[in-house]
Amino acid sequence: MLLRTAAAVAGVVTVLLLPATPAAAAPSEQDATYLRAAHQSNLAEIATGELAQQKAESRQVKDLGARWVADHTRLDTALRDTAEALGVELPGEPNAEQQALARRYEAASGAEFDALWIPTQMDAHMKAMRLGETEIAQGSDAQAKKVAQDAAPVVASHHDLLEEAAGEIGVPSRIGTGTGGQAAAASTTPAVIGFGALGLFLVGAAVFLLRRRTPAASR
Repeated sequence: MLLRTAAAVAGVVTVLLLPATPAAAAPSEQDATYLRAAHQSNLAEIATGELAQQKAESRQVKDLGARWVADHTRLDTALRDTAEALGVELPGEPNAEQQALARRYEAASGAEFDALWIPTQMDAHMKAMRLGETEIAQGSDAQAKKVAQDAAPVVASHHDLLEEAAGEIGVPSRIGTGTGGQAAAASTTPAVIGFGALGLFLVGAAVFLLRRRTPAASR
C-alpha cells in the first residue's frame, strides 16, 4: 500500500515538473483574412452553381454549375475545419459585391443568363486566384496556406473551363463591369492611338512648313 501511494505521488510530481506545452500561435491577420474571404467565395460559388443549373440555357453552363457546387463544397469543408482549428470565425454569407452579382443572376434566364454568367464567373475566379496567391506568398500558418494551395488548381481549372465554354457557346469572356478595369482600358486605347497619330501629323506638318520657309528667308 505504501509503495502504491509513493508511486502515485511520484507520478503527480513528474507531471507537475514537465515543461508546459506552448499554446499554438494565433493565425496572422493575413491568414484570417484569407480564410474569411475564401469562405465567402466558396459560398458565392455554391449558390451561383445552383442558379446555373436552374436558369442556364446551355447544357455546358448547367454542367459547370453542378461542378461548382461539388468542388466548392469540398473546398469549403476543408476550409471550415481549418478555421475551426485556428479559432477563426467565418462570416455567414457572401460579401456585398457577391450578393449584388447573385441578384443579377436571379434576374436573368436562358441565353441572357449564360452571357452574364460566363464572363462574371471568369472575373470571380480571377479574384479567387489572386486571393490564394497572396495567401501562399504572405501567409504564415501552414494549415491556412495548405487550404490555398489545395484550392489553387481547382480554381484555375474552373477558369480554363469558362474560357472553353465562352468560345464554344459564343459569348464574351469579358464584360464592361467587374473586369478590374480591363474593359475601360480597352475602350480608351483607340482614343489614345488617335491622339498620338494626330500629334505625329502636326509635328510632321510643322517640320515641312519650316523647311519650305527656310530657303526663302535666306534669299
